[in-house]
Amino acid sequence: MNDFNAESMHRLAKMALDAGEVASPEEAVALFSRYRLRIHLGAGWAGTLAGQACLLTALNTAVRAFLGGVEVYGDLENTLDVPLYQGRSARGVAEELGGQVADTTSTALPTLVIGAAPDGALPEFCVRLSWDHWRFEIAPAAEGSTLACADDNPLAGIGAAALGVNEAFMHVRGDLAEAGHRSVGMSLWNPLAVADWRSDAHKGPALAYLPKSLWLVGLGHLGQAYAWTLGLMPYPLEARPHLVLQDFDKAAKSNLSTCLLLWAADLLKPKVRVVASRLEVAGFTTALVERRFGAAHQVMAEEPTTALFGVDNVAARRDLDTAGFSMVVEAGLGSGYRDFRNIRLHTFPGPRQPSAIWAAASTAQATIELNAAYKKLADEHNDICGMTLLASRAVATPFVGALAAVLAMAEVMRPLHGGLVHAALDVQMKSMRHRTGAAPAVYGGLAPAFVHADKELVGRVGKST
Repeated sequence: MNDFNAESMHRLAKMALDAGEVASPEEAVALFSRYRLRIHLGAGWAGTLAGQACLLTALNTAVRAFLGGVEVYGDLENTLDVPLYQGRSARGVAEELGGQVADTTSTALPTLVIGAAPDGALPEFCVRLSWDHWRFEIAPAAEGSTLACADDNPLAGIGAAALGVNEAFMHVRGDLAEAGHRSVGMSLWNPLAVADWRSDAHKGPALAYLPKSLWLVGLGHLGQAYAWTLGLMPYPLEARPHLVLQDFDKAAKSNLSTCLLLWAADLLKPKVRVVASRLEVAGFTTALVERRFGAAHQVMAEEPTTALFGVDNVAARRDLDTAGFSMVVEAGLGSGYRDFRNIRLHTFPGPRQPSAIWAAASTAQATIELNAAYKKLADEHNDICGMTLLASRAVATPFVGALAAVLAMAEVMRPLHGGLVHAALDVQMKSMRHRTGAAPAVYGGLAPAFVHADKELVGRVGKST
């Protein structure tokens, strides 16, 4: 079957095979190769770190979903200030991330706008991304009514990018008729505010504090989204965070479709070392743990006691009971072609222990049912085991992971600003109105050590508000 197997199949294109839209992995990739996107950079886009984080996240997630290519048009003669790309030209980074720099002003491609909207006639799908404090929104560019892009919180810029790429993907897929014709947004300060999320009561305080050290458990889809998000936060040059990075796996071809810090040159390398190398260039310090997380895990003296957990394994989640972390934010994502946009978060300590949430009986592996396409492929290639393994792999894409990452980071950072935490939180990206969770509560554990955020823009004149 050519080069398509569980370790190489594009994890988002797989949805077409799972849904029975195509008869082979080759047809799935060919279908996704017709999907294209454009990012328009209008005046003011680079004037905040949130705007820079918005572009970088929109581009890095979109090129892994829109296999026909992502055009970038606008002012790219800016110097970036976010830690991962500090001091580098926006044009060079855009090309490195896989963007195709365009020189034509008009386009019929679905378009995401960051900064001022383009002049003249707009394409059929044209959505503007905006943010303010802890809030973010996407809305039709023709409406002109968006958030002020005032306080410079990169979490909100990343959130806007995730929503924008998701909206464009639903448009090209025909998943939702109103995609591109609606306003969608939320507040990270109060993610359960639905009808009134735009209220100033939910904008939150100016971003001032960042976690000094963290433990990232798992460096796949979610773990790299956490690392990417941290790499875009306004850490002072002299106070970049210390991260313990834990993973045992090597990068496979399928990971390129989900992991924001992996590229083709990283294949077969240990994920933990690849991620460490990216972050260390940005001035982060790292310690590497190259083993599975399990019952033997125990935090030692002087190690970070706040963890972001990104391992999709029930047994490992149960072992959080005894690991010794003072705070854990755990995220899980939907895995099927219908629910891959669903996000569920848990924050510990909470009213229930991890072992009570994930019962021992739930560790049993579900039986995989093959649809007609997989059965046909199994017969053609005489490989029922290989097709069953491929069918068992989750449908996944990094624009979902990016939103999960900012939701998780907000749980860690809210207590640093006097805010509340949620023991559980459910978000559905397809319909953001369907947000549920535990009532927010005062965090009862040991607060993470912190550093002061530095939102000064070295590459631009002036300073953000």
